[in-house]
Amino acid sequence: MVNKVRKMITILSAAAVVSTIAGCANNTQSSDPTPAASATAPTESQSPEEVKVDPFGKYDPPIEITFVGSISDQFEKTTLTDGVTLEDNVWTKAFLEELGIKVKYKWIAKSPEEYKQKLNLSLASGDIPDVMTLDTAELQSAIKADIIQDVGGIIEQYGIDEVKQNYTTYNFDPYVAAKKDGKIFAVPQMWSVSDNASGILWIRQDWLEKVGMTAPKTMDDVYAISKAFTHNDPDGNNKNDTFGLAISKDYIQDLGGMFYGYNAYPGSWMEKDGQLVNGSILPETKGVIENLAAMYKDGQIDPEFYVKPADKIAQDIASQKHGMMYGFMWNGIYPLQDSRRDHPEADWRPYLIPAADGSVAKPRADSGIAGYYVVNKNFKHPEALVKMMNLLKTLGPKDPNKYSNSEDGKELWKLSPVSVPTLEENLHYHKRMNELVKSGETPANAVEQSVFDKVKQWTDKKDETVWGFYRMLGNGGVGEIAQAAIEYYFDNDLWVYNAYRGAPTQTMSDKGSTLSTLESEAFVKMITGQKDIGEFDKFVTEWKKLGGDDITREVNDWYANSQ
Repeated sequence: MVNKVRKMITILSAAAVVSTIAGCANNTQSSDPTPAASATAPTESQSPEEVKVDPFGKYDPPIEITFVGSISDQFEKTTLTDGVTLEDNVWTKAFLEELGIKVKYKWIAKSPEEYKQKLNLSLASGDIPDVMTLDTAELQSAIKADIIQDVGGIIEQYGIDEVKQNYTTYNFDPYVAAKKDGKIFAVPQMWSVSDNASGILWIRQDWLEKVGMTAPKTMDDVYAISKAFTHNDPDGNNKNDTFGLAISKDYIQDLGGMFYGYNAYPGSWMEKDGQLVNGSILPETKGVIENLAAMYKDGQIDPEFYVKPADKIAQDIASQKHGMMYGFMWNGIYPLQDSRRDHPEADWRPYLIPAADGSVAKPRADSGIAGYYVVNKNFKHPEALVKMMNLLKTLGPKDPNKYSNSEDGKELWKLSPVSVPTLEENLHYHKRMNELVKSGETPANAVEQSVFDKVKQWTDKKDETVWGFYRMLGNGGVGEIAQAAIEYYFDNDLWVYNAYRGAPTQTMSDKGSTLSTLESEAFVKMITGQKDIGEFDKFVTEWKKLGGDDITREVNDWYANSQ
């Protein structure tokens, strides 16, 4: 079904690794203990833009804002250090000292699964924190339950320019899914369209050389490499214990690049002959499922992939079980950095996704929205959310190693419960690294200096703690640096976008879960040989009958009215 935004809250994501620090402003303490009270209610003759507010007004006495959070294995490895917690870190200290905002958590889950369960319980009971992040379906549920408030205009009223521009960068209305009855019930959590786009094919270069092969140019090459990595003992231990391609139970996301190689986009709505159709039911998707079934039968895929979460596959990669994976620009930091912990020879390289015809595939771009910040209906200071965003945009230049990425590679930006990245910032810094190395000029600001220093830690000193950072956005080209591939997709206009950007339709809300389960079970059974590939056509018929046709009509009604 419709591709769910999986980046529920900032601390669960590994993208946008360079912090968002594109501005600087004075932090002026307000003498009004509740500065929002005099600024949130413009008169009839005033627009929100005309109301004078202090975007950094400090609350005195301090106010408390509650959130919910999750600490995954990834988060612990890439972010936490001794004595650092979600409630006690550089960012919570900054929010309190600069804005008079105490950050608290109603609960903290220990895994993505536990987070989802707790979140569902919170929404069902109405016992939600002051501020939280929801996906589009959860947002609609919260609106219907009348537990969140109208936040329309607070970005325009309280946001500094560096925050406001995030909501005008892309050529679409980011508030579409948050609108109802003339009100806006969420602040979109904007995100770079490329940072979580599965546009990279990561390959163990050392294994590639061991089996006497070169980087793939076609999908046939991908299959040949996968076969060799499975059967030709690339790790040299004389055991049959390696797999060609790493995938988890989230295989649709894991294998995005393989689908794109055949112009298949499961879960996305694509335009064909003036109508929107769901990529999950198209013949192109069927062909990829058939190829995956052949790979599975040949032992190229972990036979238990469909029950293994991403964290477990990450552990297997670290244990040298896999030699190739489709993924994201940030995978050098996680999970591939871990594979070098005991095996520094694990030379993972990022390549463009090959297409079946020998061209470069067209990857699906991320939605540009990671989720939606919503504010509890009873919380009196919704503007505090925007003030936190403003502070995020101003502290980095003062000390990027303290607030963004530490010298030892810790992603400190993820300690903040909110995020406001500069869109496509990672791509910008990759380009700057190439320029700086070529020209020999000095970095223009503290952020560039911080990135430059980390890149040099690898290129000059081979400091293993920043290998993944270098592979993400250092100086170099395709096959060396992931952002070089991202740059190629932008330069050649290869991104493919989901054509449907509206809120979940009524049938999506009612039957979306059923259809997602139907799809997942059918695809897994076909890949693992429990069902013949001919069952794909039966799946399509069942999908349409159980609500797919109704959703297709609803989506096309929206599409017709949005043109």
